Amino acid sequence: MSINEIRSNWENQTANYDLDIHNWPEYWLNIAREKYSVIESLETVHESLKPNQIVELGKHLQKATGSEEFIKRIDSYYESIVPQLLDEDEYMIQRFFTVRIVIPDQAKAGRLLQFHKDEWTGNGLGILTVWTPITQCYGTNSMQILTCEDSDYITNECYKNEWSFDKLQSESVTRSFPVELQPGQAHLFQQHHIHGNVNNDTPISRWSMDGRILPKGGEYHRKLPGGYFRFIGERPDTRPIDPAKEYISYAGWNNSWSGGIPLPMQRATINEYCRNNNIKINDYQFENEFLDWYPALEQFITSYNVDAIVLCSIYSLPDDPFRRYTILKLAVDNNIELHFANELCSIREEQDIKHIQRLLEYKI
Repeated sequence: MSINEIRSNWENQTANYDLDIHNWPEYWLNIAREKYSVIESLETVHESLKPNQIVELGKHLQKATGSEEFIKRIDSYYESIVPQLLDEDEYMIQRFFTVRIVIPDQAKAGRLLQFHKDEWTGNGLGILTVWTPITQCYGTNSMQILTCEDSDYITNECYKNEWSFDKLQSESVTRSFPVELQPGQAHLFQQHHIHGNVNNDTPISRWSMDGRILPKGGEYHRKLPGGYFRFIGERPDTRPIDPAKEYISYAGWNNSWSGGIPLPMQRATINEYCRNNNIKINDYQFENEFLDWYPALEQFITSYNVDAIVLCSIYSLPDDPFRRYTILKLAVDNNIELHFANELCSIREEQDIKHIQRLLEYKI
């Protein structure tokens, strides 16, 4: 079986876990109360908050998925259920998770999730999804999902007949079924499964947490290893960033990844990283197009009187592995920091090169 084909144990299957060890309802209620202490329970959050407050709560929950406490918890959780479901020895995990709150009559507040499949949102077919309800999910409050066969049928008909938005939604609804689970259970599915929500006419709010994994060799499409995905046990690069150093940024179009990315988009990612880390750029530099041996980047590293260079991504580096290693080694030898905005990491010492090389082993 190809790594990107349908896996029977991920085709709308249930995984059980120990709720005493991985008590997600208790954890997320405590996190939610940090933002709004008036919340009495997850299921009744709609009685305590207005829809716009729930949006703000969602931002707070999302931010919490980058914390050390959450990383430790989610690593332990995934390690308890994922390895026995894979043939591969190694996999990566989604870096930032999403916690979804579906309130009763959410369509009235414009919060209805349209039917889609994750393949349509940039996910490669080698990615696998673990959908974890945090509250009881049943009937209309739950995720509605289609079988593999029905998802393929809807997809083919939609493409062939150029369906309207409403047609796609209505046809998906007629073939969907609710995922009905309790806390202590998770739903496993793949990126070709069409899923979405219908209006929640139950009396409770449904909370869920969705995260994805990438087995080594899996096709990831737009969800890049190192940016969207991280290794189990990997931690954010928390080494201090000295804003007093001399920084430049660097952009280019000279490898298989960066060739189609316009300069403003590369610099938008770089600029956000710089804002978040109080970095002031002395100059915006670039590589002349078609020069895939990166002579300008080498020059900036070896003799440009700067301390650090901010790049859009590790995927901005040369495609050729020998040339890529040469560039990274030159940076370490010349005590020049290379910062990679998309992956939130940097090259400062030999050990960092090994991390970048490991990430790029996932590149397909």
